[in-house]
Amino acid sequence: MLVGKLNTHAESGTDMGQVQQAKKRRRERRNDLLNKYPFCYFCGGLNPATTIDHVPPEACFPKAYYPEEFEFPACFSCNQGARKHDQIFALYSILSDFDDQKFGNGPDRVRLDGLINAVKRNYPSAMPDFDAAKGIHRSGHIYTSQPVAYSAKTTPEMQEAAKFMEGKLTHALYLREVGKIMTPAHRFVAGIYQPQLDHTGALTEYFQNLLPNVTIGARPNIKAYGDRFRYMSGYKDAEDFFVFAAQFGRGCIIWGIVCGPGMRDPNIGPAGSMKPKAGGCGPDRTP
Repeated sequence: MLVGKLNTHAESGTDMGQVQQAKKRRRERRNDLLNKYPFCYFCGGLNPATTIDHVPPEACFPKAYYPEEFEFPACFSCNQGARKHDQIFALYSILSDFDDQKFGNGPDRVRLDGLINAVKRNYPSAMPDFDAAKGIHRSGHIYTSQPVAYSAKTTPEMQEAAKFMEGKLTHALYLREVGKIMTPAHRFVAGIYQPQLDHTGALTEYFQNLLPNVTIGARPNIKAYGDRFRYMSGYKDAEDFFVFAAQFGRGCIIWGIVCGPGMRDPNIGPAGSMKPKAGGCGPDRTP
């Protein structure tokens, strides 16, 4: 894992009228969502949806910075069962973000400090060893006197949280783009990487050339919202075939490939050597 620098400042502002309007729209979206999708998106539609899950997790963003219209119908068990992984992954995604302006922003600093304290308190073994982190003094072909980033070893708990988020985000974005819930009859593969690492350029280029649609997360009530979450996607209706690549800020990228019932297992591009999983793999698959 590469950790970015935290040394600049950016400002943002909100209008209270816009905030109230955003809250009203959010309530209306939640009611509409549960009416439209009465079953859980993450356990394959096996259980009734009684709560709203936020994907990407709210913990990945400062308070009230969560991008709008990324809410999904979930059963209580799938929603609550993801809390540990949501918190650990949020810390990973923020630490690996290379947006210097964002990390100088007050709300971002508060969120990062809060996550560090929460993970230390709740899941201390998930914390990376910052004391053992190594400075990286190279940006492209240029060597620098001061580190441009730090390399820290990811813990098993952080790797587990990242794997969990791969499946969670794949299920969520499939529903958002396709309008259907992934079932156990679907097959998918997913992965995560940092584009700042060597030998990842070809993978990023692969998704850029393959995926035609770009969606950028936003909150209209926040000025200078910044680059926080976006994804590219593509879907073939006839085959029920879905591909996406989502980036958290300027840091880690999660990608996924979904094949509908009756299709061959995904074996293109980065999925060629990976074992596919069945859809509906949330924490609670029992009706």
